[in-house]
Amino acid sequence: MSALQVGSIKKLPDPLFSLRRPALTPIMNIVLDSRRFIRTVAGVRLRPARNAAFTLIELLVVIAIIAILAALLLPALASAKEKGKRAACKSNLHQALLAIHMYGMDFQDKVPSARENQNLWHAIRVSNNTWTNLVQYSGNSAILDCPNFRWNPAVLNRYNSSYGFLIGYQYLGDAVVPGSQGYSWHSPVKLTESATNTILADANHWGSDGLNAIPHAKAGSIYQNSSSYFYALAGSTPTSLGAQGGNVGYLDGSVVWKNIKQMSPQNQASSYVYYYGNW
Repeated sequence: MSALQVGSIKKLPDPLFSLRRPALTPIMNIVLDSRRFIRTVAGVRLRPARNAAFTLIELLVVIAIIAILAALLLPALASAKEKGKRAACKSNLHQALLAIHMYGMDFQDKVPSARENQNLWHAIRVSNNTWTNLVQYSGNSAILDCPNFRWNPAVLNRYNSSYGFLIGYQYLGDAVVPGSQGYSWHSPVKLTESATNTILADANHWGSDGLNAIPHAKAGSIYQNSSSYFYALAGSTPTSLGAQGGNVGYLDGSVVWKNIKQMSPQNQASSYVYYYGNW
C-alpha cells in the first residue's frame, strides 16, 4: 500500500466554525425593525454595527411596542385558561353525578338530600351527612367545587355546625322541606325520575343581602378578598356583574355548558326565599 501524500489530505472544517448563527427571535426582529423605521423617518443613517447603540427614544418606542403586544395577547391567554377551567369544572360535575348515582344504587334510588343540618335548604350548602356521603362515594372532596372557586374564611366559613358545609356548586336534589310548597322548578328525589331534571349546577348565585358568586366570567371567576363568595351591592346579580354562564348537570349524568342568557333568570335557591340562582 502506498503512503498517503500529505498534500492529498483535505482539511475538514472545524465544526465550531461551521455552525450557523442562531435565527433572530421575533422580539429581536421587532426591535431592529422599529429602530430602522425610527431612523428612516428621522433621516438618520444607521451607524456601523460595532458602534450601534440605542437612543432613549428608540428604547421607549420598543417598550411601547412590547406593551401593545402584551395587551393584545394577555386577554387571549386568559380566555384560553378559562376554557380549560370550564372543561375541568365539567369533569368535576361528572364525578359528583357519578357519586350521586352510586349513593342511589345503595339507597333505593334516592339521591342525597340537599337540605342542611336543620332541615332547611340553601343550594350552596349541604348537611354533614350529605357532604360525608358524596366525599365517601367519590373519594375526593375537590369535586364539590368548581376549579375556579376560592375560599376565604374571613368572608364565609366553609363549615358551620348549624347548617353543615358550603360547596362550590348549587345542589338541587331532594331540596323541598317537608310540609312546604315546592318551587317553580322540580327538585329530583329519585334517580328514576326524568333524566332531564337538573340536580347540580355551577354556583351562579345571589341573595337579597348582596351575596354573589360568579364562577365563570369572561376571564375566569370574579373574586373579592380571594373569595368566590362575596358581598356586592344589594340587588347585584351574576348577570349584572359579568357572568358568562355555567355547567349544568342532569339526573342522567350528563353535563352541558349553558350561556347565561340560556339559563332561567331567577330560580329560587333556598327554602327561605332570599337567595336565587341561574341554571
